[in-house]
Amino acid sequence: MTRIEATADCPALLEAVRAAPGDVVVVLGADLGVLERALASAAIGPLAIERTPARVNAVDCGAGVAAADVEQALAFLEAADCTTGQVLALSARSAPTD
Repeated sequence: MTRIEATADCPALLEAVRAAPGDVVVVLGADLGVLERALASAAIGPLAIERTPARVNAVDCGAGVAAADVEQALAFLEAADCTTGQVLALSARSAPTD
């Protein structure tokens, strides 16, 4: 699975996804702007349709998300053979309370 980090350059992101070999997962980092995040998220479904039979998914990382959680989400998407066009939204874990 090809991993692509989303940037503020949405046209470049679309080109990168279209040109990537095989299945693709787009990672939307916490530092991505609100508009760029919305544009990239909205593009995942149509890109998945366009790239069939290859799969296109995304992981949307909110502020404070642990790298281990991102890696687990990526592993899940890689193993989920019938999942395409989805955006997994991750948020920071809250501290346990007593």
